[in-house]
Amino acid sequence: MRINRRFLTVAGAAALVLLPTRIVGQDLEAACVALGDGPVGSWTEHRVSTESGIIDYRFALVTSRGATWYEIAATNAQGTSILQLEVPGFPFRPDQIKSVVTKTGATPAVFIPDALLRQYQGTAQSGPFADLETLCRTADVVGSEDVTVAAGSFVTTHLRFPSNGSDLWVSADVPYGIVQGEIQGLGSLELMSSGDGATGSITETPISLPGLGN
Repeated sequence: MRINRRFLTVAGAAALVLLPTRIVGQDLEAACVALGDGPVGSWTEHRVSTESGIIDYRFALVTSRGATWYEIAATNAQGTSILQLEVPGFPFRPDQIKSVVTKTGATPAVFIPDALLRQYQGTAQSGPFADLETLCRTADVVGSEDVTVAAGSFVTTHLRFPSNGSDLWVSADVPYGIVQGEIQGLGSLELMSSGDGATGSITETPISLPGLGN
């Protein structure tokens, strides 16, 4: 069974956009507190437009199989892939990911091997939004802006990250905070919908690949 490494990389980048930070400054405080607001059951759906096409992402924090999972489901023209990261809760650091389960289309869900998990953690640590604590402290607050996206209209704080040229529009009225974004190296991001009551999308018991461990 082939593990979709490109999905792990792209989904990891998208997930890292939602990693939170500590903050300084009044406007930054409100914005970054919103970025770290992700209770169990919360979910958002975002549409990401990249150079290669459109991907619809669903981010959620769920409990399943006796653990807490940060779940990323990505849907494009080829179908749906699901990535589950076993974490202590939200927020989390890449080095706190205990295990990863992936499922593509109708194929069985599998635990990724330990070596690939370590590679994923390394990629996450070096990703453009891995160190949001530092980035948020140095972000420029462009101002308060009314933004209308598919999910509705929001009063947002517009943050600009001069170190990588990315912009986020953040609101405390949605889980994980992000309403809109222009993410360098990823594309544009728009909130489509959000809510609570999320449950895990992988209902089967994941398998370990023979000879590779979990």
